[in-house]
Amino acid sequence: MTGIDSAKAIPGYYDSPWPTECGGPRRQKAPRSAGLNLSSSSKLKQTSRDNGEWNVMTVQRAPGEIFLMYNNHIDSQEKYGGVERIDSVSLETIRKSPRLPSGGHTWCGGIVAHANGFIYINNGDRCFKLDPDCHVVAERKLPQDSAYNSFLVMADGRLVMKNIERDVGRKSKFVVLEPDRLEQVGPEVDIPENSMGRIAMDSTENGQIVYVPGRHHFYRYLYKKDELSLDADWQPRYRTLPDDQQSFSWDSCLSDGGCWFLDNGDNEANVTIFSTRPFGTERPKRGSVFNGLASSPQKLMRIDIRDPSRMVTLEPFGLPRGSIFSPPAFDPVRKIAIAFDTGNGRLGAFRYSDGRFEQLWARPCRISMQLVLFLDTGEVAVNDFRNGFDEIVVFDVETGEEKGRVATESRTANGMFLSSGWNRDVLYCSIGSIARAYVE
Repeated sequence: MTGIDSAKAIPGYYDSPWPTECGGPRRQKAPRSAGLNLSSSSKLKQTSRDNGEWNVMTVQRAPGEIFLMYNNHIDSQEKYGGVERIDSVSLETIRKSPRLPSGGHTWCGGIVAHANGFIYINNGDRCFKLDPDCHVVAERKLPQDSAYNSFLVMADGRLVMKNIERDVGRKSKFVVLEPDRLEQVGPEVDIPENSMGRIAMDSTENGQIVYVPGRHHFYRYLYKKDELSLDADWQPRYRTLPDDQQSFSWDSCLSDGGCWFLDNGDNEANVTIFSTRPFGTERPKRGSVFNGLASSPQKLMRIDIRDPSRMVTLEPFGLPRGSIFSPPAFDPVRKIAIAFDTGNGRLGAFRYSDGRFEQLWARPCRISMQLVLFLDTGEVAVNDFRNGFDEIVVFDVETGEEKGRVATESRTANGMFLSSGWNRDVLYCSIGSIARAYVE
């Protein structure tokens, strides 16, 4: 059965509660730190900081350390990325990297705290290695004239990366880098289709397995001795409707024996961002990220990790023109899937057992960001962009009770990352600002 990222230190990653996006390579979004444990006598409050950048995510390294990864604001003529070590309470800058080149691309990459103590960042078509004081130690231009959407750290410390491609005429490719000087290890590995979503990885008795969403299929690759080999027996097709009715998946979540994901990930903003190369030269219209291109209702899907023919699909809300740009979550303790429809502003929880779903609750909520799931307290933290300012909201996973809500100072919502802090808090990243929601 699929392991739980938050159960213990993850080989290759720094031993912290949240060393990488989604808390770990299976993308379960569950931190090892304690949940918020909100009660009737406690309240959710917030601190915000404007920095004018496209803030992507934060990770934790040594106790109390928070590292923020960002790239240039979408209005900026200069294209760059950067890393800050920030105060875990005030969010103010402690250390800051120089501006890091992106090859001209404006797209959200990723950051990881590596087991070797260094910080690695992917920005555009570059990969950087930084020390804990945000000094650049090594830099590598990646082989494709494309943006790469983050990376995985394997048990041997190698980095596995994939370029993002919306154009059906261009296939995505894997590249493997060694962690010392960021030199490429072996040739690139082709993926059969172009891929937009981020990759996930499960560690098994047979080795490490990398999952990647393609345009119409999901694929997986066995990683062994620096090489990635395609699993020819696990290539399920998840898109069964015409392209104008159903669009591609973004990221997946590997949990409790299933590969969980949502379809209908394409939208009007993607058309603008990926119509140029370098990506992001043209700014999308405000709000176009919420305008999905597929006409069908949003779908939650589960593919069995052992048997790809066992694919289960649920239309959780049944509303036409469903759309998303971030992945679902699955609570392996309570056997509950968290699904949403960003375009129609819906969030819900569904208990799963042997191929069947039971709806537990559904709420109006325009979630767009990668959520945080606290397994110990049964809480889920999400964003909700409906009232002018983006809000951070905490729900009870089983009942749907709203346990806390606080408005950040951000007037923009996007598909970036929520992450856990060090002391009953959640960190928020968006275009122009960052925030911290905490319990008082």
